[in-house]
Amino acid sequence: MAVANAAENEIAATRVFDAPRELVWRMWTDPRHVVHWWGPNGFTNTIHEMDVRPGGVWRFIMHGPDGTDYQNKVVYKEVVRPSRLAYTHVSGPVFEATVDFVDLGEKTEVQMRMIFETAALRNKVAEEYGAVEGLQQTLGRLGTMLSQSLVMTRTFDAPRDLVFRAWTDPSHVQQWWGPRGFTNPRCDWDARPGGEIHIDMRGPDGTVYPMPGRFHEVVAPERIVFSSSAVDGALEVLTTVTFAAVGDKTKMTLEAIVVKATAEASWALAGMREGWTQTLERLAADVDETFVISRTFDAPRDLVWKAWTETERLMQWFGPKGFKMFHAKNDLRPGGTFLYALRGPDGIEIWGKWVYREIAPPERLVLVSSFSDAEGNVTRHPMSPTWPAQTLSTTTLTERDGKTTVTVEWRPLGASEEERNTFIAGKSSMTGGWSGTFEQLTDYLAKRA
Repeated sequence: MAVANAAENEIAATRVFDAPRELVWRMWTDPRHVVHWWGPNGFTNTIHEMDVRPGGVWRFIMHGPDGTDYQNKVVYKEVVRPSRLAYTHVSGPVFEATVDFVDLGEKTEVQMRMIFETAALRNKVAEEYGAVEGLQQTLGRLGTMLSQSLVMTRTFDAPRDLVFRAWTDPSHVQQWWGPRGFTNPRCDWDARPGGEIHIDMRGPDGTVYPMPGRFHEVVAPERIVFSSSAVDGALEVLTTVTFAAVGDKTKMTLEAIVVKATAEASWALAGMREGWTQTLERLAADVDETFVISRTFDAPRDLVWKAWTETERLMQWFGPKGFKMFHAKNDLRPGGTFLYALRGPDGIEIWGKWVYREIAPPERLVLVSSFSDAEGNVTRHPMSPTWPAQTLSTTTLTERDGKTTVTVEWRPLGASEEERNTFIAGKSSMTGGWSGTFEQLTDYLAKRA
């Protein structure tokens, strides 16, 4: 609503938005948001620069419904996040503006004042440009965007690096993206600035819902920003996800800002909050089911990679402590198979199989792991019949100061609820098994130093 007691040389308005102050502040200071709501009804914007800091410039064109272009230049005088903006509109008509953001808990009151040099100039702007009604319509458009958007926060009982990987590794995203009952037969998820997104979400009834998009920011392990569309472009959303470490846990905040929603997308818009609620539940399950272990070795990465991928080297160290590999046949290529056999100290024999999915020397190895027989047929865990028949393993190698950190990430693949629960319950034994395996790799690498 307009402020009734504004000075004669002012145009002022106050409005309360049903959104937290940090979000409303970003809506005013991020050009990716501003471009969609600034100006009266029917206006669009082209933003050339928006440098929100004292002395910074905001230069943009407002395109009127009748095709008229209005050049604008603003110079910021005061920027106090997230409570106050002050700037000078230096391209005619000249005026000073202040915007105050008052925290009302889950709501925010915005107080805006446009101060002109004289009352005559103020009246001219109001009459010729409809500035009073224009300001009301501008704030109304912002209110509409905020009312259609959502903010969700969830804390995961997992380290930040793992939760960030769950959002940026397509092998993770494919498992949890979408509401309950959905699968993702196509999951192109190139998590880097400018990287493209294309997910085909298949509903329980078989209907496929394509979701194209693009990444704008990827700052590991803190923040990702991406845009996406659905319903053949009738719904467009800008999503920001931030990750904060809270001890051994991770606080994740998701902001989904709707920048376009036509009538055709009304059903999708209405179900957005519930859809995200179910999606984040699936994400939590994916994170909970993921086993991660790391070890740093005093050896260069190229040597560790060879030890992990060359048959003769693998045979000298791979397996739980005390086990020896007595058979190995390795076809190291995407789609290729590594068939191996281990013999334990009590004479027990265990056969296993890897099917390679991704090989990126010397950084990353992704494979499907299973128990097998001597012919390579998938079998069940010899001591745990409810163990997942297949698991997905991702091994990454990073080098620093001549040392190599190996991180193994392991999780069920296509498993039943009972199998997933068995996997989760077995994390402590997995830690023991992998610790012994790493000890044998340490000894092997030390002999070749």
